[in-house]
Amino acid sequence: MKKYTSKALLKKLGGLALCLSIATAAQAQESLTLEQSLDMARQNNVALRQARYNSTKADINLRQNKFAYLPSITAYNDLNRVNGLTFDQVQGEVKRGNTTTSNPYIVGELVLFDGFSKLFEMKRARQQADASKYTESQAEIDMEARVTGRFMQAILDRENIRIARERIALLEQQTKRMEILERAGTHTESDVYQLKSQVATEKLNLITHQNNYRKSMLELAQEMNAGPNLNYELQAPTAPMDITAPLPALDSVMARALVYSPKLKASQATVAATRSGLSIARSNLSPTLSLNGIVGSNFSTNIMQQNPETQQMQQIPYFDQLDQNQQKIVQLSLSIPVFRGFSSHFQSQVARIDLHNAELDYVATENTLRQAVQQAYQDVLAAQEKYNTVIANLEYTNKAYETAKRRYESGVVDFYTYLESLNNKNKAEAELIQSQCEFYFKQRILQLYQG
Repeated sequence: MKKYTSKALLKKLGGLALCLSIATAAQAQESLTLEQSLDMARQNNVALRQARYNSTKADINLRQNKFAYLPSITAYNDLNRVNGLTFDQVQGEVKRGNTTTSNPYIVGELVLFDGFSKLFEMKRARQQADASKYTESQAEIDMEARVTGRFMQAILDRENIRIARERIALLEQQTKRMEILERAGTHTESDVYQLKSQVATEKLNLITHQNNYRKSMLELAQEMNAGPNLNYELQAPTAPMDITAPLPALDSVMARALVYSPKLKASQATVAATRSGLSIARSNLSPTLSLNGIVGSNFSTNIMQQNPETQQMQQIPYFDQLDQNQQKIVQLSLSIPVFRGFSSHFQSQVARIDLHNAELDYVATENTLRQAVQQAYQDVLAAQEKYNTVIANLEYTNKAYETAKRRYESGVVDFYTYLESLNNKNKAEAELIQSQCEFYFKQRILQLYQG
């Protein structure tokens, strides 16, 4: 009976182990690189998608302005029923009674000259389309900067978790050793409690790092708009990163940034579009010359003809009248604006002010770009200097830690001296990872400015 129970228990445990292995495989973290997160954000990021829609909208507006050069064709028709005294335009007589008339016609209009208003409108639409494309490119750059920052922050938080766990494991091992030494009488109970207190503090720090990591992952997922799935295993960038390599001169970096910057190009295109808007406002003061063609006809119930068979008068059918009364008109019309309450004058003044504001926006954009590039350049230099300092500090703190560890284990120094060296070592390790992530991010930002 016992053997049977043992076999059944083993089978159940085996089935449970299989289920656990399947569940673990189902919940395995998906590997995610920086480039993959950028690709996902390019597809799903809301701000970038809106910029693309605005660019498409500007292209549609440009096509609309191109087709505005085609003539306009409009069909009209009316049907009138009069009861009483009226003048029949079709028959040319005054009639009393019930009269029904209809006047269908088609009007085609071709604007020959409008002060080049359509030309300026098409130029403005093209310039606005260019500005929208540059704005879309800038939105992608901004998105890449945000995603990269979120990604590197998550990497840093994850590394802080790893360091904290290693530190906890080390302190727990030291606590066990201290308990043995305390039982042997070489250390006091207070030393054991001090270590346990340090372990509890480090576990609290670990919880803080874990919360920071979850927050960073949530912000990264929100930038990618990837849904609620946060089960990613981030892969650190594998691109070669020579932190000690000298940077190009600031002047050359600035020159490339000014030539490449989509934001600056968008502002420049906006200035050109605003200047075209001023030309449009001025063209409203010009005369308009149009060529019109009209094909129409008319119908009246008062138009009669004699029936050859019955010799009686009867109404001519609708379509027969339209065929008989058909008329074709060609006219050339000239419209000269004389007085419109100074509306065109005020529109020109507003357009001129808009142009001045657009030019100032361009200057402000260029100044902001210069400041941003200078700041990014200085950030990279600072990250390099910080990295070199941290590398040297880490080497010294590692040596100091190894020395303190040996002396502590041999009983030469007390626990607090050992713990201080351990704290310095962990702090230097965290600063190294932070400096590497910071350099990668700052360098990436500087590269984004240069294209």
